[in-house]
Amino acid sequence: MLLHLDCSAGISGPATLAALAHLGVDFEPLAAALARAGLPCGIEVVGALAPGGPGCRVNIHWQEGAQQPCCLPDFTEIFSRVDVRDRVRQRALAVALALAESCAHARQLPVDAANFVDVVDAAELGESWADGVQNKPHTAHTLIHILGVAYGLDALGVERLTVSPLPWFTGSVTGCHGIIPLPRPATAFLMRGKPVFATDSREELVTPTGAALVHGLADEFVSGPQGTVAALGTGYGPLSSAGGLRAWLVDQAGASLGAMSEEPSEHRADHALGGNESVIQLESHIDHLNGEDLGMALTALSAMTEVLDVLWLPGVGKKNRPAGLLRVLCLPEQRRNVADAVLRHTHTLGLRVQCLERMVAPRHAAMAEVAGQRLPAKEYVIDGQTYVRPEADALEAAARQRGVGVPALRNARVKGG
Repeated sequence: MLLHLDCSAGISGPATLAALAHLGVDFEPLAAALARAGLPCGIEVVGALAPGGPGCRVNIHWQEGAQQPCCLPDFTEIFSRVDVRDRVRQRALAVALALAESCAHARQLPVDAANFVDVVDAAELGESWADGVQNKPHTAHTLIHILGVAYGLDALGVERLTVSPLPWFTGSVTGCHGIIPLPRPATAFLMRGKPVFATDSREELVTPTGAALVHGLADEFVSGPQGTVAALGTGYGPLSSAGGLRAWLVDQAGASLGAMSEEPSEHRADHALGGNESVIQLESHIDHLNGEDLGMALTALSAMTEVLDVLWLPGVGKKNRPAGLLRVLCLPEQRRNVADAVLRHTHTLGLRVQCLERMVAPRHAAMAEVAGQRLPAKEYVIDGQTYVRPEADALEAAARQRGVGVPALRNARVKGG
């Protein structure tokens, strides 16, 4: 999945977090993970309506007296303690490093000694900033903005992040150290090498944390995404412009399939008539699960209504270790749910995704008489011949009721009807 950030109206830490919340990311698990790491906080998502359209705002509440991280070593130590996936941690560290480097440049200090208070102020903070000391920015909020964005990208299954050109603005703001020209020195440092366009705005459209997110996470700068738009999230920060930040979630798999076929990327065949339709195949080599864990993973995936099929092919992997190939099929619209489930039940660290086209033979629901009992079945036609196949679940239930094995019914004469 691709996420495209439309920064034409600017970008900040709070706005980015809010846009991900509007896309459906639940940040309660992150707040719980921070609490378990000894960092109690609240992440409150509220609806917002502005000229940019309906969206969200995020308010962060940091417990009074809790640890106040203020530099890169602090952020790094906290990231190492929070129970999040490695990719979340790596993304967050990349952004924190970018922010530290920009702060170090602005204050001409070593990176590890640069204090984030020098670059973070009200533009970066939520409404709960008021519970802190005036003129003393709450850098704990910045930590949550950074970690939360990394967490949100992972929760949405984002593999690639593209960003629009950034607005270039002039003017000044009053910060901790007096009147500061825009873009701020730290922001200007991070905007080097980025495409920009001129605006008439004299407000702070790109904040230091917003610039650090772009610097640390963007894979490419493009005017717009390519693919099938799955969802739009709009986020507003405390001082966001009326347009807010728009985050477009895009399915690029559908675009690849569309290039191979004239059919729509998520074309569904009429199973009664047969035809071709799109499916997603997820696969991974598994060599780290024991037999019990593997069996439970296959059972859990097979039980999902979103899953079309599950296949396990045993083999030998690297270093002659016993391994196997797990393949899971689903429809394109279920890709995210099924991919999350595969990761949840296998803890594999790599998941290959392919868009395939499958041919569907005509079939329809029917009833079949098996050993004197009518059971749900599928009726299908191949080479002009009609066949009736009882549903496996129905056979299993009937066999259990009769106290016999499934083969006793499977091999009985089947009559369609």
